[in-house]
Amino acid sequence: MPGEHNSESRPFSPQSMPSRKITIILVTVTLVTGALACIQLANDDLGMFFGTPPRPPGTALYENFESKDVHTVVLVSGQGKRAEFIKREGVWHMVYPATDRANQTFIKATLDFSRNLLVEDVLRHHEITTDDTGTGGDRYRVTLKDSAQRELVDYQLGRHTAWHRPQGKDGKLAETFFVHPGGESARRHVYICSAAGKVTSSIRIRSLLDRDLERLRDHRPLLIDETAVASITIRSQEREIVLNRPEADTQSWTMTKPIESRANPKMVNGLIKGLAQLNAVRIHDRKSTTIPPRPPGEFPQQLELRSLASDGTTISPASTLTIEPPSSPEADTVLATTEQRPGLIFEIPRKPVRGSSSLAQLPLFVDQLRARTLTDLKIASLRSMTIHKSSNTRPLRIFLGRESRGRPRWMLETPNGQSPANETLIARVLKALTNDEALSFASNAASNLTRYGLSPPSKRLVMTLKDNEPVDLVFGRTGDGRCYAMHQGSSTVAEIDPKTYTSIAVEPYQWRDSLLMAFSIVDLSTMKIEQFPLTVPLTDPALTLKYKFLTEDWEARQFEEDVSPALNKHRANQFINFMETLRVEQWLHEETPAAARALLSPSYRFTAVFRELDDEGDLKGFRETSFDLAPASRSSRNRIIYGKISGNPNYFVLSMDSYRQLKARLLDNAGS
Repeated sequence: MPGEHNSESRPFSPQSMPSRKITIILVTVTLVTGALACIQLANDDLGMFFGTPPRPPGTALYENFESKDVHTVVLVSGQGKRAEFIKREGVWHMVYPATDRANQTFIKATLDFSRNLLVEDVLRHHEITTDDTGTGGDRYRVTLKDSAQRELVDYQLGRHTAWHRPQGKDGKLAETFFVHPGGESARRHVYICSAAGKVTSSIRIRSLLDRDLERLRDHRPLLIDETAVASITIRSQEREIVLNRPEADTQSWTMTKPIESRANPKMVNGLIKGLAQLNAVRIHDRKSTTIPPRPPGEFPQQLELRSLASDGTTISPASTLTIEPPSSPEADTVLATTEQRPGLIFEIPRKPVRGSSSLAQLPLFVDQLRARTLTDLKIASLRSMTIHKSSNTRPLRIFLGRESRGRPRWMLETPNGQSPANETLIARVLKALTNDEALSFASNAASNLTRYGLSPPSKRLVMTLKDNEPVDLVFGRTGDGRCYAMHQGSSTVAEIDPKTYTSIAVEPYQWRDSLLMAFSIVDLSTMKIEQFPLTVPLTDPALTLKYKFLTEDWEARQFEEDVSPALNKHRANQFINFMETLRVEQWLHEETPAAARALLSPSYRFTAVFRELDDEGDLKGFRETSFDLAPASRSSRNRIIYGKISGNPNYFVLSMDSYRQLKARLLDNAGS
C-alpha cells in the first residue's frame, strides 16, 4: 500500500542487528563457561563461580592430605615472627630463621592437630569480629605444603570458645576453638572446631607459638631411635662402661666392661629413654659462647651410642654427647656438646627436674646398670633342677616328666622312683631367681669365699636348660645371718635377701606335692566333719555324709538323726569338688613345736572313707584318710593354720581362705 514500509524489501543495515562477530564471541564465551561449570560440577566444586562452600559440621576441615605428605611447615608466632621447616630423610629441620634440627614433637603434633580438625559449627565472616575470634593480623598461622610446594593447609588458630563437646564413651568434654582458613574464598567463613579426640590441644599449640621461635628448635642434644640402639659406652674419669645387645629391640643387654655381666634391661632402657628425652634449658651458639676451662683434675663425661642401621646388620656412626664438669658443686646445669650439631652448646639440667629428664636421673654407674637378679633364664627352657645341701649326701632332683595321663609335670626323684613335685615351690624358686634383686654386690673379685659362707657353700642349685649351658649357683649364710650367692666359676659375690635364700628348699619333705590328699569323688563312700570345741547337747555333733557317685545321692546324719532334708546339696557338691583340689601352702618339718602345740587342741577334723576296688572292679575294701587343723593362736587376727594328715609325720600350713571354705555350713538349719 502507498505510504507503508515493506520490511521485506528493506535493504540490510549493519545497525539493524548484532554483528556476526559479536554473536560468535558470545557463543564461544558461553560454551567455555558452560564447559568449565560442567567440569567443576563433576568435581563437586562450584567454588570458582559461587565461592567455596563451607565445610559441613561433623566433617574434617582438611581431608585432602596425610601427615606423611607434608614436606614444608610454615608457622607464624603470636609475635608475628615466621619460622619455616622442611623434612629431610624423615627428620624435620628448621631452615628459617636459623638452620638447625627442629623440635620433632611439636612439628608432628602440629601435623596431627591440623589433620584432625573437626568442624563443629560454621559462622559467616561478617557475623563475628577478629577480636572475638582472636585471629587478627597474621598471627597463629599454620601453613602446610607438599614436596611440590602445593598448599595443603592454611589457617589461623583462634581463641578457644566457651562451648565444649562431649567426646568418647566416657563423655569427656573436649575444648573447641575458632579456626579461620586462608584463601580469599575460604575466608568468608569462620569455623568452630574440635581436635577429633586428639590429645594435642589448641591452647598448647597457641602457647608454643606465643613463645620465642627459639623453642621450636630441637633442644634435645641427641636424636635417638630408641629401638635401634645396639651399643652404649659411658666414659668418665674413673672408668669405662660398655653395654651391648646382639639385636635391636631385644632385652638381651650385656655388660662387657669393666666387668662381664648381664645388664639390667629395665635400667638400660631407662638410660636410652632418658637420653632421648633429655632437653637443654638453653642452646648457645658456639661462635658467641666459650666453654670455661676445666678445673684441675676434672674430666668430661662422654656418652656414646651406636645404632643398627635400617638393614639391621651394620652399625651406624656413633652419636656422642660430651658433658663438661659442673662449674660448682651447686650448679643446676652443665654444658654439653654433640658431634651431631657441632656448632651448638647445650645447657642441660644437672639436678632432678619434675616432669623432665636430667643427668641426675640417668643410671650411669656399674651397679645401676648391671643385672641384680641371680639369673635371667627363660623358664620355658628349664628341664631339671638339682639341689645339693652340705649335710645331705643325696641331692634332690626335680625334673620335667609326665604324669599318668601323659601331660607334662614336674616330678621329684625319690629312692623308690618318682612322685609329683610341689609345683608351687618350683614357682617360688624360679620367682626368687629371676625376680628378686641382690641387696648389694659384696665383691667383684672375691678370693676369700669363707667370709661369705661360700666355702663350702651351704646350698648349691644346678639347672639344666634346653639348648643352653647349665646355670650353677651356690649359696651361703654367715654367722650374723647375712646371705650370699654367686655363679659357680664367677668371682662376683652378691648379697641376697634372706627370703631369697630360704626359698631354695633343700629338704625332701618340702618338695612333696602340695595336693593334701588323694581325694576321689568316684570312690568316696563317707565323710565325717567335726568342729571343736564341742558344745551342748553332748550327743555327737559330727556331720556324717554318705555319697553315691552314680546317682549323686546324699545322706546326712547329725546328733544321731537323719538330717538329709536339711543338707544343701549344691554346697555339698561344691565341697567335694573343693576337696579334690585342696592344697597346702607349705610342708613343715616333723619337729615343729608351734604346730605340735596348736594341734593338741584341734578346731577342725575331717575324715573320708573311700572304696577300693580290685582289677575286676569288685569291692575289696575301704581306705580311710583324716587330717586335723588348728589356728596358730586363738586371736581374731591369726592368719596361720597348722595341720597334720594321717600317715605323714610332717605338719603343713593351710591358707586362711581354704580353712574358711572347709568350715562352710552345709546344712540349711543351725547345724554344722
